[in-house]
Amino acid sequence: LLPYRALIGRLVLDKNAPRIRTVVNKTAALENVFRVPELEVIAGEGGLETEVRQHGAVFRLDFGKVYWNSRLEREHARLVERYFEPGQVICDMMAGVGPFAIPAARQGCEVYANDLNPDSTRYLAENARLNHVTAAVRVSTDCARAFVRRLANEQGVRFQHCVMNLPASAVEFLDAFRQCFPPAFGELPMVHCYMFVRPAIEDGAGLQAQADSLRRQARKMVEEHLGGPLGEGARFEAHDVRDVAPNKHMMCASFRVPEYIGRRVEEDTTKCAADSEADGAAAKRQRTNA
Repeated sequence: LLPYRALIGRLVLDKNAPRIRTVVNKTAALENVFRVPELEVIAGEGGLETEVRQHGAVFRLDFGKVYWNSRLEREHARLVERYFEPGQVICDMMAGVGPFAIPAARQGCEVYANDLNPDSTRYLAENARLNHVTAAVRVSTDCARAFVRRLANEQGVRFQHCVMNLPASAVEFLDAFRQCFPPAFGELPMVHCYMFVRPAIEDGAGLQAQADSLRRQARKMVEEHLGGPLGEGARFEAHDVRDVAPNKHMMCASFRVPEYIGRRVEEDTTKCAADSEADGAAAKRQRTNA
């Protein structure tokens, strides 16, 4: 159909005007670090900036500069409504233009939102303004690992939830939680990590067998990258968001960071100094006796 893409684009415009102004063709897979699609305009206006509305919130974005998927609207609402409570503090490590950060702020949460893509954080700040939640959303443009560790330690922010919305690679960032939280942090946060999961062939092909397999595989991936088993206190849940290809599902793994993995044990410097002084005295006595 590629040779006829201009004609197809014109037909789409004619049947949907004025609701649709531009028709594009995706020309490559999402392989760049910012997961920004490569798009070819085949009909209509050349600009790719638009506004999208979800559950009462408005999002301004440029499809040529940031990632957006309207098919995840239900998932954006599910996570916020199920887990977040007014007054809680949310850490959004891979926030994009704010599909989780903006609804959370509108629900009364304080949000620290970060993304590596400067265009994403520019639109995120703009979307906070458009939705009248600028005071509740603090925007950062940084590496996700550095961001969460700085937030918990240097800035002393005590957050209750941490969102990792980058299915292609978010699970690889779970090592950032190893010994991340100081003794005074309080209860360690719930993490909501999105990932792509394939069921194990040996688990069978039935619907229930596949669902159980996806859950086991998701937990295995989390424990492998986190650095150890979750245990019962982690309250692990695996939600099947949608299937993205045959035998490939987008999942959301929710769990509390285990104490033995996430809590940093700091040495008692007073005791260390006393032990060092005692060792020095003992060594001096040995030299004197010799």
